[in-house]
Amino acid sequence: MRYAFELGMRGLLRHPRTMGLAVATLAMGLAATMTMLTLLSMLSADPLPGLSQHLYLGWVDSRQAPAAGARAADDVGAPPRLLKLADVQAIADAQPDIRQTALVPTSLTLEGEDARRESVRALLATGPLPSMFGVPLLHGRSWTEQEARDRAPVAIIDARTSLRLFGRADGTGQLLRVGQGQVRVVGISAEWNPQPGFYALQESDSGWGEALAIRAFLPLDSALAIGVTPISAQDCDRGGAGGFRFNELDLGACRFLQLWAELPTPQAVDGFRAALERYARQRHDTGAFERPPQAQLYSVRAWLTANRVVPDSVRLNLWLSLGLLSLCMVNVAGLLAARFLRRGGELGVRRVLGASRRTVVVQCLVEAGAAGLAGGLLALPLTLFGLWVVRLQDRGYTEQAVLHPGLYAGLLSLAVAVGLLVGLLPAWRAARIEPALQVKSL
Repeated sequence: MRYAFELGMRGLLRHPRTMGLAVATLAMGLAATMTMLTLLSMLSADPLPGLSQHLYLGWVDSRQAPAAGARAADDVGAPPRLLKLADVQAIADAQPDIRQTALVPTSLTLEGEDARRESVRALLATGPLPSMFGVPLLHGRSWTEQEARDRAPVAIIDARTSLRLFGRADGTGQLLRVGQGQVRVVGISAEWNPQPGFYALQESDSGWGEALAIRAFLPLDSALAIGVTPISAQDCDRGGAGGFRFNELDLGACRFLQLWAELPTPQAVDGFRAALERYARQRHDTGAFERPPQAQLYSVRAWLTANRVVPDSVRLNLWLSLGLLSLCMVNVAGLLAARFLRRGGELGVRRVLGASRRTVVVQCLVEAGAAGLAGGLLALPLTLFGLWVVRLQDRGYTEQAVLHPGLYAGLLSLAVAVGLLVGLLPAWRAARIEPALQVKSL
């Protein structure tokens, strides 16, 4: 067997042009597939590892009944997700043992004491959002339950915003002007930008990109108390279809909050879902909810799938690259078959001298596997080039196209497997050569 392995390795150096063509063909197919697999794996990655499996988005149907002959905006496109402030407060009061946060993303202009200004993307939230979503605090602390209940004017900003506003990374204790009032910075966070931004998907963005990084976190009630109006998607009862509204928020009529709950066990998931359904039925029975009772609970993964966060074009390109790889494999199999059959005399002599068909197959598979490994190694620079081209396209999610060393190790194993696969049939045909006929032809 060792001798067969050595013969297989030596076979690589014979007929270098056909071997070079086989390796280059395989490398192109592998590079195209590696590029799209890398992008898809990055887009499908867990946005909050260690936390997201316990986070669930809850929703009850509090929308008005659609007018006759018309379809409400939320009946099409992305699944509905927004709730009114009164509903999230009622659900939280009914389940006090469940950690919950209702949040809304918005744009804010922060102004420091020396009139430095910074426009940032912020999250206004109820409940313990920083700890539930793993916001990494560098200095200070988060807001307390008492501060949230008392509408204390406090905020958390990230280190970059602190540096721009105060000239130092640790700006805890400083005052910021926000809206019509001031807030005190109680915590400094590192950059927090889970990709995709599952916590606040809106119609206007895809959930991908550096521009979605959250730079400030404020308790919702405190922000509303100082005149901050969330600039985000709203769905208002008397305002028609939802959309972005500026300087206008009717708390009694507008749905603008996503409700997230931390549910660590299947029993907690079932209990919270039952609570949502019970709340929807109660409100419908009282006439507050016009539509039939409906409640939904999404895990993070289910929520991303429902919103089709991974673009269809990525999946389509992956299928196209797999088709190209299949075509390359067929051509490489033909090249290897030609190489093996061309050496029929050599293989026939080996068979006459006592070599078994098994050793002939091993010899050919070693050669084919080595060709696959060479194709995989050559595919690395081609894959890096392909990912660079993908990143040149400014589509938000293309920033994620970075090759991970662990992923490449897996893809290199795939290259060897592809080499063995395409070499299997030619090796089998070479082993079936009749030794007597080949020896006569010498």
